[in-house]
Amino acid sequence: MDRPKIRIVESYNNYRPPRDVTRRIRSLLQAVPDKYLVGLDCVVLANESSFPRTDRKGKVWRRGRKVDKSLILGRYHPKWNGKPPWIEVRVDKTLENYPQILLWIPLFRDLCLGMVFYHELGHHIHYVIRPEYKEKEDVADDWQTKLMRNFVRKNYWYLAWPFVLRNKMRRWLRAHRTDG
Repeated sequence: MDRPKIRIVESYNNYRPPRDVTRRIRSLLQAVPDKYLVGLDCVVLANESSFPRTDRKGKVWRRGRKVDKSLILGRYHPKWNGKPPWIEVRVDKTLENYPQILLWIPLFRDLCLGMVFYHELGHHIHYVIRPEYKEKEDVADDWQTKLMRNFVRKNYWYLAWPFVLRNKMRRWLRAHRTDG
């Protein structure tokens, strides 16, 4: 089976995103197993002002209470009126809470974008591929964690050696501890 081709569309209005956001999203997509991307049409990278007023003002329901739309970092749009499902990531809102100096480091940029993107992809997986009878935000959070862990393991495997050494040292110390 061929890997699903997911388009990445940039739609900014009077906004210039930080370096290589599209490439970062593409690398986040590459780490996802093919079976979880089935049916997904595209990922739209935008800033908040590129959306109509109705998508920026008002409230939406999340976890049983209303949340201001201006706080939304991304959204999953399921299949509707014959149009395939797609994901939107509001790049300006996603990256605005982080110091710019940290965003120069690829790992941090990947983590910032990945947390939002993988959460929305979790909604797609829950809605289309693997439905569960739980709170949909909790399911999306679980998928976000799984997908992010997989991404870090594939792309930043070399950062794991301190933790591996620590665990080996602990096991060695436990095995050679003398009680007495």
